[in-house]
Amino acid sequence: MSVEALEASDVGQQLRETCHDMRQPVANVLALAAAALTEPGLPAAARGWLEQIVGQAEWLADMIHAFLHDGERGEANEAGETDFAETDEVVARTDVVCIVNEVIAAGRLTWPCDLKVNSPTAPVRCTMGPVLLRRVVSNVLSNAARAAGPSGVVTVQIRQRVALATLVVEDSGPGFGKIPSGAGLGLSAVARHIVSHGGRMECGRSAGGGARVSLWLPQA
Repeated sequence: MSVEALEASDVGQQLRETCHDMRQPVANVLALAAAALTEPGLPAAARGWLEQIVGQAEWLADMIHAFLHDGERGEANEAGETDFAETDEVVARTDVVCIVNEVIAAGRLTWPCDLKVNSPTAPVRCTMGPVLLRRVVSNVLSNAARAAGPSGVVTVQIRQRVALATLVVEDSGPGFGKIPSGAGLGLSAVARHIVSHGGRMECGRSAGGGARVSLWLPQA
């Protein structure tokens, strides 16, 4: 058992070191894209692609930072240090509508299905942090897009409820268990993250016969 624990610790340390080393290449990508955006006479299409590259690199940088920050937080908690309370207020201001739109804007390049969003014009807040919420939304939408296929439809509905934000994703695919597994978090991991933040997830059958994933996200 001690050997297994030591190996697990080594893997965790190697992952932290890898994420640490990834920060500089990501920063380089951001700097290069920013420099390219200043070029005179840059075509509008190229500018749009570069802006998307910047957005994706910033997303990756956020994930790396969050992973390293969580590791530092865990080590500080083990040492009896608790200087991370200031993050709670930031988490409480996450806008579900904004995150969903960001994920869809990036995903349209690789998701050939028809994506439809029904959401309020005003922000819909939840207590899940933006980095984790983006990962959750991305995985749910990626699953739905793969299931729907190039000729299918994915619908996203965001609603404001009493003390809750609801997110419902439906696809026109063949249903759960009828497409190959992807390389994302998986719905079990998505559910674990949702529940750990006081929310709930349900899976069922969509009106069109495909899959339906419903998320309830607490706001306080």
